[in-house]
Amino acid sequence: MFCDYPFDMLHVGERSYMTCCRGWFKNPPQFVVSGDYDNLWDVWNHDKFKNLRRLWLDGKIQGEYPQECAPCGKRVELGLQDTRLEHHNEVMKKGPKIVNFSNDLTCNLHCWTCRSRPIIEKKQERVWKQTNNVLQTWKDDIRLIECIGSGDPLASPAWLDILKNINPLDYNDNFRIRLFTNGLLIPTHWSKISNIHNTIETIKMSIDAVTKDIYERTRLGGKWEDLNRALDFICDIGKPLILNMVVTADNFTDIPLLINKALSIPNCYRVNISTMRYWFQMRGGYEAFHEMDLTREDHPKREAFIKLLDDNTELLSNPIVFAERIMPSNHKELVRNPSIKKKRKQNENNRI
Repeated sequence: MFCDYPFDMLHVGERSYMTCCRGWFKNPPQFVVSGDYDNLWDVWNHDKFKNLRRLWLDGKIQGEYPQECAPCGKRVELGLQDTRLEHHNEVMKKGPKIVNFSNDLTCNLHCWTCRSRPIIEKKQERVWKQTNNVLQTWKDDIRLIECIGSGDPLASPAWLDILKNINPLDYNDNFRIRLFTNGLLIPTHWSKISNIHNTIETIKMSIDAVTKDIYERTRLGGKWEDLNRALDFICDIGKPLILNMVVTADNFTDIPLLINKALSIPNCYRVNISTMRYWFQMRGGYEAFHEMDLTREDHPKREAFIKLLDDNTELLSNPIVFAERIMPSNHKELVRNPSIKKKRKQNENNRI
């Protein structure tokens, strides 16, 4: 498989840039460009990105590619090609087609799987400047932006201002926006971004649960009543909807309920269900992750989790459900096996 992400995709983090999620790489610093850049072409054609492109162009990618990108679900979802195209070169003359922004941690929720405390990013001016620099530099090339993977765009003052002031006519004819959000602010903020209503391709909403008690202890700061109000609102406006669920030992019983909820929403065309990934800002740290991660073969709730999967094979096989990453066959992967990481960490501590 030839991957066009190094040629068409850019992830924008806080003072960092990459062509793929850094968690996919065995050695992230090797392919991550960090720092403040006014001239973003210096990023797009940085030596690190050129080296990654050369690996693909020379067919020497074995052992270097992200461990989970064969195939990458997002690439398939976006309809990207598996073959080399004319513009795929080590030094790019065209800018990225797809930009995934994760440059602001501001959020109206403080879910324990994501952060140790509520976060309101104070450096809004820097967020605004970086984001607008990306958009203006490549406004003729960008086809899709996803905003934002690190927080909620409607809770961020900088991002809300950006969305309120984007003029789609200034961009490529195929320019589209995908909102990545917890959805709770959409009913109150929707009218404020009327300028981009027709440009919003998809609302990608992370909910993790649909029952009141599980939702409110998983999505900290959120109210179940607000969740349902948001889902009803999105149903009424008819925007294509993707629902996301990160499975933990605390919410796995909601898997069939969440799928059935999605099936009841006419404009919901996809449900992404995945296992946990360790995140350095997670509340409770590594111990909380280890306690909640069902990929552990010795987890006390794993048997019940596997039984739930077995009992709901037909539901999990529904065409709108993408749940490969919660299946036991994928739990052996190093990147999703906390017991291996835990042993490695213990060994490192023992050597100190």
